[in-house]
Amino acid sequence: MAEPFGIVSGAIGIASAFTACVDCFEYIQFGRHFGRDFQTSQLALNCARLRLTRWGESVNIYDDPQLGREDATTAEIQLVKNALLQILVLFADTESISKEYKLAAKAGEDLSAYSTEDMDPKMIALDNKMKGLAIQRQKRGRFLKLASWALYHRSTLKDLLEQIASLLDEIERLFPAPQARTTLLQEEAAAIGDKQALKLLEDVATSVDSLLQKTVKEVIAGHQYSNIGIKGQAHTGDAYSSDWSRGAIGSSHKYESIEVDGKALIGNKYGGKDFYD
Repeated sequence: MAEPFGIVSGAIGIASAFTACVDCFEYIQFGRHFGRDFQTSQLALNCARLRLTRWGESVNIYDDPQLGREDATTAEIQLVKNALLQILVLFADTESISKEYKLAAKAGEDLSAYSTEDMDPKMIALDNKMKGLAIQRQKRGRFLKLASWALYHRSTLKDLLEQIASLLDEIERLFPAPQARTTLLQEEAAAIGDKQALKLLEDVATSVDSLLQKTVKEVIAGHQYSNIGIKGQAHTGDAYSSDWSRGAIGSSHKYESIEVDGKALIGNKYGGKDFYD
């Protein structure tokens, strides 16, 4: 495997490789060729970073060498490390493409990059929230200190996001941590908050983070319940653990003709133990 940014694979651990991957998202900029589309491109990139940090948080990557699985084999953990290193290779490739483009550019061509200040206010707000969530999960500070580089072609971004998503699919398949992941997805939706931002997030998550897209879509739609009869125990409403402080997420639920004989709760469960515990 290539040594992206001078990193020797045998010289760093999996947590450091993870941190380096998260770092790289911060160094990507977008050239003027993107036009106003650079805003959604920036959000899509942040969506991929959020997905990566969600996985890292769900498996407790900084403190659990088994990544949340007691039966994890050395070979499986190495596969995850290799996938993270491959993400670094992808970023390094985009840096090389950027440098080559600048060297071959015609005299007078505008090679400047957009900045966050060029984004619309609603885009900036969503970008900041996504970035903030990701940074909170990066507990060891930056591993890489690099100069930023710009992408000049949409195809470069498309290839980058598709390949990162594919590698994350493989990582999540090996170490899924479904319960922690679901809680983190709910927290993300709660942090984004308003419906307009959630709809925007649903769009940019396309092909990047299907689980986040699904969660956001459900939050926007809310739940509708009608003509339901329940005997015994059932989950028929929102439930909040003692450690959940953000309140309800998104749309309210709608109920019609609900009959309960026992204990019931229909809707969402936020944080902590299960309703039946």
